[in-house]
Order: sequence, then C-alpha cells, then structure tokens
Amino acid sequence: MSEAHHWHDYQYRIIAQACDPRTLIGLARSKESDLRFFLPPPPLPSLKEDSSTEEELRHLLASLPQTELDECLQYFTSLALSESSQSLAAQKIPSHCDHIEAGGGLQLLQRLYQLHKDCPKVQRNVMRIIGNMALNEHLHPAIVHSGWVSLMAEALKSSHIMEASHAARTLANLDRETVGEKYQDGVYVLHPQCRTSQPIKADVLFIHGLMGAAFKTWRQHDSQRALTESAVVDEDRYTTCWPKTWLAKDCPSLRIISVEYDTSLSDWRARCPMERKSIAFRSNELLSKLRAAGVGDRPMIWISHSMGGLLVKKMLLEASKKPELNALINNTRGIIFYSVPHHGSRLAEYSVNIRYLLFPSLEVKELSKDSPALKTLQDDFLEFAKDKNFQVLNFVETQPTFIGSMIKLHVVPVESADLGIGDLIPVDVNHLNICKPKTKDAFLYQRTLQFICETLARDLEN
Repeated sequence: MSEAHHWHDYQYRIIAQACDPRTLIGLARSKESDLRFFLPPPPLPSLKEDSSTEEELRHLLASLPQTELDECLQYFTSLALSESSQSLAAQKIPSHCDHIEAGGGLQLLQRLYQLHKDCPKVQRNVMRIIGNMALNEHLHPAIVHSGWVSLMAEALKSSHIMEASHAARTLANLDRETVGEKYQDGVYVLHPQCRTSQPIKADVLFIHGLMGAAFKTWRQHDSQRALTESAVVDEDRYTTCWPKTWLAKDCPSLRIISVEYDTSLSDWRARCPMERKSIAFRSNELLSKLRAAGVGDRPMIWISHSMGGLLVKKMLLEASKKPELNALINNTRGIIFYSVPHHGSRLAEYSVNIRYLLFPSLEVKELSKDSPALKTLQDDFLEFAKDKNFQVLNFVETQPTFIGSMIKLHVVPVESADLGIGDLIPVDVNHLNICKPKTKDAFLYQRTLQFICETLARDLEN
C-alpha cells in the first residue's frame, strides 16, 4: 500500500478509516507512504473554563507522584511553572506515563504541539515525551487512538533531522511487529529510520563529548555552509549530520545510532544543581540504554568525540565484567577516537580566574591530568584492548579552541590523545571541528569511512 500514489482522495480515506493500529504504524514507518493514508487527529477536548493549555499542563505535572524520584527529577518537576514540557520530558518512571495518559496528557501535549508549529524546540520536547511514553506497550492503544501516529508520520518526512529522528524513535517504539528493540530517552537511530528490506549487518554508534549532542556534534564544519534558506540542499556537499546522510548512503547495511546525554562544563550551568554524574555513572546508564536497543547483537564499531571516548572505554570495561554482556564485547570490532583525552586535558586547570569554569563540573574534574580515575581507566583499558585485539583509530586536533570568549586552549594535545595502540593522526583543526569534516571528500570523513569498511569487511560481506 505504501507504494500507492495515484489513488483518489476518497480511496485513501476509505483505507485510512479501515486501518487497524498495526497497519497504520507500518504505513507511518514506510518511507514512500502517502500522508493521505492518515486521518487527522480526533478533535481535542475543550479546555476547562478560564484555563489555558499551559495551566492544565502545570496542573498535570503537579499531580504526578513524587515517590521513587531522584533529586534531579524532583528539581525538574519543581520547574513546572516555567518549563512544563521540558519537565515532563525528564520523567522516566513508567507510572508517570500512566498518570500522564490518565490525566489527558496525550491530548494536552497534542494541543501544545499544534500551538507551537513555529517553535521546533517545543515540538521536539513534546515528541520526546511521546517517545518515552511509547516505551510502555500498554499505552500504545491510547497513543494511536489520540492521533499521534498521523502527526509522527508527517514529522518523519521532515527535512529537519531532529524532528525526523524524534518521530522515528517514537514510531519504532510503537512498532512491535518488526522492531524488537526499544529506544530509550536519548537513543536515536539515524539509519534506517523507516522499515526497509535492506538487511542490517552491523551497528555503528556515535557518542558525543562534553557539551555535545546527538546531532550537532556530527554536523559538517559550519564555515563550509554556503547556502541561503531558499537554496536546495545538496547533501553530498553539505549536511547537518554526516552519519545520517553520507555514511548511511555509503554503507546502507549499517544501523547507525547516535546517543545524547546531558553534560556541563561548570556547576554554574548544570542543568540540575543536584546532578553530579561521574563517567562511571554515565557509562552504566548508557550501557543499559544501548542494550535495550539491541546493541551487542551485531558486529559493531564505536565512534566517539572527546569525553565520549572515555565513556566508551568505561562501558566496554564494565561490560567485560558481566557474563550476560559477553556478546557486546565479542561483537566490538573497532573504535574511533576523535580527540579523546586519554591522559587528561588542560580544560580542568582553567577554574580559578574564569567565571565560566569557576566551579568545574564533575565531568571536567575527571578530565584533569592528575585524576586517579582517569589513569586507572587508561591503564585498564589499554591492557584490555590489546588482549581483545580491537582495531583502533585516533584523530587529534593541532589547533587551539576558544572556550567562551576569554581563553584559547589546546584542549587535547597530541600526547594525551595517544591511546597506546592504533594509528594516531594529527589534523589541522580545533577540538570542536575534529569530528566535523568540511566535505564528503575531506580526509577526516574518507579516513573514517575507510576504517569502518575495512574493519567490518567480513561482516558486511556475509
């Protein structure tokens, strides 16, 4: 049905009215499906007298139970008066999803989504909440009945990668017919985002670093953008996320996943004042999410930038201690490190006179050259990686980076990026651009692609 594009409108409406939830979700996840297959969401219930969408959302948020919450979730809940959608997005407890649905949250969020068509950030936060709720299979009928599948089908076709990726995550979590994995908060599949007959033979995981994000870290070097808003985007020349466009096209049999997690340079700017999450804490949290997404079931390559590489090392070491994660270790074929401070960074030293780093976050402190935890991690991982014979490729910047407007710093010097195994390649860029190729033909991308293809050669051939 997804290949039908020449029917009359009434024929699409007849099919749309007859579709069961399974067929509807399948059509939404099919790349070529006509949007006329999807009925408009049902009319939203009227708001209470003298009330607004924001007020009803605040009331709903205030009604959520506060038991079983860690300090940060309590903090976010307390911000309901100013950022209702952000606070709701932070809720990860299944019982909260039930309360949101029972309190009419699916309809309230849809009203908020429709009211803010000119504010993509609000819409993304709303989609993030729906994606989290879709992790609970007993809520699937309510999500479908409230019309969210139609909205997600439209968002999936968006040219904006963040909107499309949020929609893809939600629909994958709803699709229990062809998807066995569950994509938890912050885990995004960049390819394939739709149902496909292309067999997936291996996984490539992208883990960003300090102050990074699942999409923006892996964009093209910004200075190369020579496009106006009205120009047609040629993805071979410019992309906002090269793993999704360039890599997916060059290696279509890969599943490409990008992970997002909160980080902070300073406790002044921490998203939650109570949040002091160590590399060890984050690695266990991400490892659990990745296992839920089926990471480890196929051959795989890890690609990391800056502190993300330390998380990869910690995750692999933690996985090696758990017999149930043997497959993840055995299926790891290689790792690419983009300017990872294996031996520490001078970033942690700039905390005395620089207001921005006046109270460096725990993440920054763990990057200091004299950090015992960092030295132990390096020593343990080097021995482990040699024993497992992982293929390794290290890139490192040679130019300094502006930190705020006050200091210019060589964040990761060559000696710190030297893991002790694998090629070490200096590149004439700064710390932020070490993972942002200027063009598809640029050395940074082509050498990365070569490593992936060579390391997975046997797996991709089978």
